[in-house]
Amino acid sequence: MSRRTIRLHTFCSVKGGVGKSTLATVCAKLLAARGRVPVLVDCDLTGTSLADGLRLRSPAVTLLDDGSINLEAPPTGEMLTVEQTRALRAQRRDALRRDGQTWRDRPHPPPYFNDPLNYAFLTRRPARVDALLWRHERDDRVLYLPSSSTHDDVIQSVEWFFGQPFDWARSLAWTLDGLAQQVPALSDVVVDLPPGIWGLPHEALVLVSTLLREEPMPDDYPPWHAGPIRWVPNPFLVTSRDPNDILPALEYVARQRARVSTLKPVVNRDTEGLNALRSMARARVGPLLEAAGLHETIERVAEMSGLARLFWDGNVTVDETVDEALREVRKTLRLEEEP
Repeated sequence: MSRRTIRLHTFCSVKGGVGKSTLATVCAKLLAARGRVPVLVDCDLTGTSLADGLRLRSPAVTLLDDGSINLEAPPTGEMLTVEQTRALRAQRRDALRRDGQTWRDRPHPPPYFNDPLNYAFLTRRPARVDALLWRHERDDRVLYLPSSSTHDDVIQSVEWFFGQPFDWARSLAWTLDGLAQQVPALSDVVVDLPPGIWGLPHEALVLVSTLLREEPMPDDYPPWHAGPIRWVPNPFLVTSRDPNDILPALEYVARQRARVSTLKPVVNRDTEGLNALRSMARARVGPLLEAAGLHETIERVAEMSGLARLFWDGNVTVDETVDEALREVRKTLRLEEEP
């Protein structure tokens, strides 16, 4: 019996503001435009959320008696409007302030990625993630799982980073496993990781390396190495042209090359051209990295307004010039390669 294949596209960066979330979102939209079924998982839990900028509609979820989300209930099949979603977001803020510590285990709607992540950490099994997926108002055929930028949710995430022990990779793996099991048509998962190459981003790449090397998963992880689903990683490290960004990015790629051989450095919003980029990197990376040929692995995404429009507006009709540029983006993101 053949195994079902799901591609796992991961986007990380050394620092914020390099357009990582834009590329992750565009990746999901381009996949959907090809008839695939992608879920965009917003893992940036440090104070930003795709729900802040995009006109996303949250699902109507089943509630427990105290008004919190029943994370074990199946999908209701109903979606709220953007206005209803925004009202619920305000109510969640109020509930967090009113309930003190109880919100940690009993989150109020709307659902965010934070909620199944915490559930998986506490129970070592996935929530009904399929009941928590958002959609764009313009129905771009992408399924979204945004993170929360609400103050108290961010505080809990910061505690996960710096305080109490939290197994990011295990919680992420169980959450993704829930998606795969509960959404039979799922073909791609696009993961937008927080900025930085430590904590969750690094642990996610360790997970990617385990998949690439087809190693057994730890005992308390989902058994992907022997299960019915074959996960195929497609990892990227997004950087700007700034030497303070691209040089540590290349060093990280070099350090991880033995375990994450397909990690590709991508310079976003480039205006100089690929040859100029590689020449600059060759002159600055030093003999060790130059000998490894890291500068030759750099790819670029040119500065263009079409990407921004595609990010903000959902489905857009692009002119021939922009469409040609999007073909280059598809090539850079390896979206036309067979898994």
